[in-house]
Amino acid sequence: MESKTLLMRDGRGYRTVPAENRDPEYRAGSLLYTGRGLLLTVFFITVGAFGFFLMSSLVGALLPVEMEKLGASNTLIAVFITSIPYILNMIITPVVSFRSDRLRTALGRRIPYILWSAPFVSLFLVLIGWTPAVCARAALPHWLPLALLGGLSVGYQIFFLIVGSVIYYLFPDVIPEKFIGRFMAVFNLTGSLVGFLFPRYLLPLGERHVNWLFTGVALFYLVTIVFMCRAVREGSYPADRSGESFSPAGMVRSYFRECYSIPFYYSFFIMMALSDVSTVCRMMFNFLYAQKNLGLTYAEFGAVMSWGGVIGVALSLPVGLLVDKFHALRVYAAGLLLVVIVNAVSFFLVRDFTSFYISSLLLAVVYTIQGAATLPCFVAILPKAYYGQFSSANALLRAAFMAACGAGGGMLFDRLKDYQYIYAWDFLFTIGALLSFAVLYRGWKKHGGPDRYCAPLPTK
Repeated sequence: MESKTLLMRDGRGYRTVPAENRDPEYRAGSLLYTGRGLLLTVFFITVGAFGFFLMSSLVGALLPVEMEKLGASNTLIAVFITSIPYILNMIITPVVSFRSDRLRTALGRRIPYILWSAPFVSLFLVLIGWTPAVCARAALPHWLPLALLGGLSVGYQIFFLIVGSVIYYLFPDVIPEKFIGRFMAVFNLTGSLVGFLFPRYLLPLGERHVNWLFTGVALFYLVTIVFMCRAVREGSYPADRSGESFSPAGMVRSYFRECYSIPFYYSFFIMMALSDVSTVCRMMFNFLYAQKNLGLTYAEFGAVMSWGGVIGVALSLPVGLLVDKFHALRVYAAGLLLVVIVNAVSFFLVRDFTSFYISSLLLAVVYTIQGAATLPCFVAILPKAYYGQFSSANALLRAAFMAACGAGGGMLFDRLKDYQYIYAWDFLFTIGALLSFAVLYRGWKKHGGPDRYCAPLPTK
């Protein structure tokens, strides 16, 4: 039964208003916005997103380097950076997603998870930053600092997985669907801005002041994410459709029955998993590739990556408009095709600073296109009532692929001893994602296509 009142945000704050004759374009569930109120909500989320992206960029760039300094092989780096976190992802994300869809609190169903995990994420970031420096001053067995750093990275990942999944579920709950493409453009623009600022101005500090860099980013993340959670409100949700208390075994049975009983979604899950796997070796080894193969310094690598961020800033809004105009699936497919082309050319031509610079800028363009369409694809394909749960079903399959391919990629590069093959890796897995897209697109058309699509629902 639809609520007779809505929670409206205008320029002054939130207030309750009658539901009759309200513009559906500015509604998201039981939330209603004025134009100014929607802009303020987007701004507050963007502040939290800035801290989230900065924290993610720091760990992704410097944790593999710090492990390599302590003597870790490519395989060990891959196990700690990719395989173990994604195995944890297979356990944590489905539980959190299933529970958050059904959680009913005064703060909503997503914000409590984001808020609760934030202090733990920040604590582990601080500990990761200081561990190498503290261990260097103590007489410890040579393996112990690396073991401590690996253990702390696992602890960080446990709490990062909570916020890293649920924060994406918040957006469809509070942003009207009509504006989701443009919102994601702003969200990705924020990531691109971090992609410019972090490598240009903060990454060089990692060469001499990595401990203070981790501490500063940890505190900044904590402040921005708490600010977002206090400034943004979720609407009300219908009561849990089942009305029952799930036992762990019942939750598992219900989860798998509902998420994996519809073959249509398999191609979507596989497409997203293969697309993510395609970047795993670049994520782990791009900085090491620039250092070992091309001889770049911290500052040179940071300068190259920062210009990729500038491209993201410039393209995010135009691509977001394209997503809303031409549909997220079509824009995403165009991004996949361009990723294939750029990686094929880069594998043969990148050999020095200049060619790496050009390739990195082109990759920034194609990843911006793909990234701007990713979350709108989830919103367009997955059923709204089960959004978090089906998103986690995608994450579960993605985690299985990433855990296996992360360790496999590390072992492969230990054997190849040539980071040039990160381009070939990306090329091959993106080809697989394109083939999955072809299957998905046919099914999407059968279920109504761009004008009449109706997401298949699980049977009771």
